[in-house]
Amino acid sequence: MKKILLSFLFAISAQALFAQAAGINKADRQYTKYAYIDATETYERIVAKGYKSPEVLSKLANSYYFNSQFDKAANWYGELFAMTNDVEAELFYRYAQSLKAIGNYAKSDDMMKAFTAKNQEDLRGKNYSEKPDYMAVIKANSGRYEIGDAGVNTEYSDYGSNVHNGRLYFTSARDTGNFVKRVHKWSNQYFTNIWSAEITADSTGTPKRFERGINTRFHEATPVFSSDGNTMYFTRNNFTDGKKGKSKERITYLKIYKAAKVVKDSVETWENVAELPFNSNEYQTAHPALSADGKWLYFASDMPGG
Repeated sequence: MKKILLSFLFAISAQALFAQAAGINKADRQYTKYAYIDATETYERIVAKGYKSPEVLSKLANSYYFNSQFDKAANWYGELFAMTNDVEAELFYRYAQSLKAIGNYAKSDDMMKAFTAKNQEDLRGKNYSEKPDYMAVIKANSGRYEIGDAGVNTEYSDYGSNVHNGRLYFTSARDTGNFVKRVHKWSNQYFTNIWSAEITADSTGTPKRFERGINTRFHEATPVFSSDGNTMYFTRNNFTDGKKGKSKERITYLKIYKAAKVVKDSVETWENVAELPFNSNEYQTAHPALSADGKWLYFASDMPGG
């Protein structure tokens, strides 16, 4: 009887371990594919069952961090650091930023100091060390500007604004009203498009979706214009001439594109869309910005050597 009971308990334990491993594998696949919303739900179920490891906690916290859910990110980073400090330096930085976002400035400063000590060559740490009294500077200048709603915001993500020729151009994940709803698994929101609204003396007009030649069924974002208004640079998923490009890992990254303004019979369109030569299928380039003289293009990228 004792042997039967032990065999039964062993079988139950093995089954639980198998289910746990299957759950972790599922969450890891979601995480690797940038499906962070799905990953948070799967990791949450795993930790709710009592299994916590540094890897699981870090990925759960990161999944919230990458969606700007800083309160939840701070909570899980806190659990991770309560378990161990033997983690990569970047997690110190993300924890610091999460704490700052929820108003815990003192602890955020502690984490930034630890981050700087672990990664002394990182410019983010150097900048922090050079301006440790940044909060006092912010408070001293807080009365110089008044922040208000631009009048175009929605319940969805709205960001990346730029003013050009009396119009406000911006990026939005709002519902376009299309019959087919395309949702991005990273954030569980719609794919972003470029929108614009007329700026008047005291308000902004009704936002309009930018023309179809620029907006596609994937992400478009953060447009900027040359000083003469004839060239536009913007961010888009790796999607050209109706074909989606992918990396060796089968991931569609972001690229920077440009388009030329064409005027025919007083009708303005944007044509000749082409990606910039420094793009790659293997890394991201995004969020262009032009210098005032138009000679320099600044952008974000995770390309090697950056």
